[in-house]
Amino acid sequence: LAVTAGDLPTSRNEGAVSMLSYCTNPIMNELQCACLSAAYIVAVYHSMKEQLRRSGPGTTPVKRRGASQFSQEAEGAAGALPGMITFSQDYVANELTQSFFTITQKIQKKVTGSRSSTEPSEMFPVLPGSHLVLNNPALEFIKYVCKVLSLDTNITNQVNKLNRDLLRLVEVGEFSEEAQFRDPCRSYVLPEVICHSCNFCRDLDLCKDSSFSQDGAVLPQWLCPNCQATYDSAAIEMALVEALQRKLMAFTLQDLVCLKCHGVKETHMPVYCSCAGDFALTIRTQVFMEQVGIFRSIAQHYSMPHLKETLEWLLQKSPQPDH
Repeated sequence: LAVTAGDLPTSRNEGAVSMLSYCTNPIMNELQCACLSAAYIVAVYHSMKEQLRRSGPGTTPVKRRGASQFSQEAEGAAGALPGMITFSQDYVANELTQSFFTITQKIQKKVTGSRSSTEPSEMFPVLPGSHLVLNNPALEFIKYVCKVLSLDTNITNQVNKLNRDLLRLVEVGEFSEEAQFRDPCRSYVLPEVICHSCNFCRDLDLCKDSSFSQDGAVLPQWLCPNCQATYDSAAIEMALVEALQRKLMAFTLQDLVCLKCHGVKETHMPVYCSCAGDFALTIRTQVFMEQVGIFRSIAQHYSMPHLKETLEWLLQKSPQPDH
């Protein structure tokens, strides 16, 4: 296969799954997004099987095509069959492109996104890791499917052209800020979470490893992938409170660094560094408050009263933004 779940790093797999979680509205539904990506994988798989059958013992060798796109093939997968890259490129440039154009036009006809609105659309779910203002279903559909297809380096040129044409269809500039893909789901990994039922140990992403009900709602629990038992939510909450306290301690006791020479401030009294540079925080306030926002979102979605209380106390004494 050109792209398979086993060939991709775990972080990319989780990213793809979390993207599908934002396609749960009636127009841009999760099943449709998954099927479009799967259609490409299945087509390449059948093409590969056919080539293997033809190249078996006793068969007539097939002449390879010309080197019109030799540079892109050279960058392809090392174990790719001679005609697999050609088929992948042709499939994306023809069948898949036509399907994407049709679906994008249907989304535009049914839903008109507001590019100037600063309020998120109700069509997009609010999940524990949500942090972007999503209000244009057609644009988000384009960014998601092109991001998934771009994982296959054999079709980079075709995907770039597809992305450019689809963005032109929805009247969005290719290099505009809103056209750039950003992961819609933040991540917070709690390391070495142990299942009390089977003792299976794993790193649990509290934002992306959520459990969902049949109607797509986020369930207030996490399940062990080995035995499907429910994790101890109270233990996870206490671990989050301890992690938040450690982050607060690190932010409070951090060093100041010079913006000019990057030296650490050694004494308390000087306002400026010996090189006449200004001092700034090592951990920026904006970064710290973004981390606090992740904790607050997790506490709200999973009903963690102790974590909520700790966050409320922290926000009452929140630091002023640094300059």
